[in-house]
Amino acid sequence: MKISNKIWAAGLLAMSFAVQSCDDFFDTDPKNTINEKDYIAEEDEMYKGFLGIFNRVQEAGDHAIFLTDPRAALLETTDNAPAKLKAIYNYNETDGNPYADPTCYYAIVVACNDYFAKMEEYHRTVGGMTEIAEQNFPALISSAIRIKAWAYLMLGKIYGQAYWFDDPLTEKVPLSDTKIFTRCDMKQLADKAINLLENGMTIDGIHIDANLEVSWYKWLDPENQDISLYRKWEYLTPPAVVLNAEFRSWRASYVDEAAAQSDWQWIHDNLLQYMYEYQTGAKGAERVDGKTNVSNVAIFQLTLLMQSDNDGAYSNIFYTSTTGSMYQLISSIMYDYNNHQRNRLVQYLCPEYPDQESFYLQPSDYGVALYNENDIRGLTQKWMMNTLGGKRCVSKYYYGYNFSTRNYQYLDNLEIFKIQPAIPTFRGHDLHFLLAEAETHLGHFTHAYALLNKGVDNEFPNRQLPEDTDWDQRYAMWLGSAGGYGNTGLAGTANGIMHELPRPGDAEFDLYTEDQLKQMYDWALADENLKEYIAEGKSYSYLCKIAERYANNAYRGGNQAAARDSVAKRIAPKYPASKQSYVASQIKNQGYFIHWNLKDGLGVDQ
Repeated sequence: MKISNKIWAAGLLAMSFAVQSCDDFFDTDPKNTINEKDYIAEEDEMYKGFLGIFNRVQEAGDHAIFLTDPRAALLETTDNAPAKLKAIYNYNETDGNPYADPTCYYAIVVACNDYFAKMEEYHRTVGGMTEIAEQNFPALISSAIRIKAWAYLMLGKIYGQAYWFDDPLTEKVPLSDTKIFTRCDMKQLADKAINLLENGMTIDGIHIDANLEVSWYKWLDPENQDISLYRKWEYLTPPAVVLNAEFRSWRASYVDEAAAQSDWQWIHDNLLQYMYEYQTGAKGAERVDGKTNVSNVAIFQLTLLMQSDNDGAYSNIFYTSTTGSMYQLISSIMYDYNNHQRNRLVQYLCPEYPDQESFYLQPSDYGVALYNENDIRGLTQKWMMNTLGGKRCVSKYYYGYNFSTRNYQYLDNLEIFKIQPAIPTFRGHDLHFLLAEAETHLGHFTHAYALLNKGVDNEFPNRQLPEDTDWDQRYAMWLGSAGGYGNTGLAGTANGIMHELPRPGDAEFDLYTEDQLKQMYDWALADENLKEYIAEGKSYSYLCKIAERYANNAYRGGNQAAARDSVAKRIAPKYPASKQSYVASQIKNQGYFIHWNLKDGLGVDQ
């Protein structure tokens, strides 16, 4: 059985970037191909090859949204939706359904492996590069390492398993060839990805770490070297520390609580340090136009900002023309209609799209009811959802409030079909969910409670950490007194509903064991995650992660039926009464991961 032409050719096509000018750097015209045999012959082709990888990322960008969000708590299909998308929504069999095909992620892996091989060949034969190229050579490879890890993260989160391979596929190779392919469950994927992120790789005798950043502006604009003009390029690749933390949070679901402590401590220490360094200016806090880059401050604060004078309104996380607002954004998949880049977000989510028959996904009654009327993510406040053409919709990617004109409008007054919104891969909220998980499993329930609800500022009204506190002192930078807006928590940031949980000092706190408390906090985090990540392809897989923690782990009770029931009761009420029992039974009997026969369904020729 062979890797099909579909997978194989997709990987080779990833190197199909021909660059003529700065405006064409994201041009994805497949006719501009570089011959596989000599695809890196000049320095510029190092960059073109990497951008070819990002082309594959662009093609995968909306895959998780349309595959997993219909199964989460908010979205439902419209009458116009195609039968295959309705099958996803209705929890019917996914094997063979084109919406469930993992090809797009494997194409990224193929492209990355091929890139590593070609970069090694080029470095070995070129005999010398310019100073900028020598600097960017390891950084380009480092960026590709992280993109490969991200592709495997998506495969694991969605399907619960994947084939890991490191060899470049210059010909069809049977999936049964264990010298090339290793079939991994999510725990094994996490082990391999963490090893890659922490140890990097060696290319032509050069050890390359996974945390190097490309100085894009030095290549794009060598004369002026104005970093502010090329800020969006810094968002191409997820940071290694965030990827590592995400994988560790998954790995912790598959081991006993004692063994998981090292991963939770790593997440706690490294994410706190990552955010601390940004806030103090030790890392990345460069000044642009006389102001501190908003993202450097806002990554850690999570505060409710309703004004847009510094591009800082919560609604502007998504509502912008190119990258998504820098506020709260860590990394993002960007698109540009003029450069032939497309995603299907506006087409599927906007009822006023020119092709009105393509409006496929809308907020459900159940999903809308999850939000109180003050929650800025809900339908009443219109920051994330709205009513257009008489139909309610998820509007955050294309329609929002203009603070200058004081009215709602489509993005930059573009023609609707030209709006190609950025898709965040990581944003500030991801760090806070991960930290709240870590604090929970380290037994720091006061900390987890604050992060989940009203934040650190409200935990300490005088905006100072007490000297005798058990809070890590790096949290002091989250307080408004430290210079900033202060932290108002995951639910508090959105004016959402607070989670009523036992916390130290409460009368009922001692009625529960530590394990029971951890489980309660985990599911509360999952509930908030379902409300936070509207149409981002994240909330359903987060629910799967928490379920896995309590479904198959004998050290935490190993009650698969109870874990699946916890998922079902959060999802099934979205459906009409006649379908609820079927959806619940599908989750309880089949599990929650998307099914795809990797042996027969990886685009494989029979």
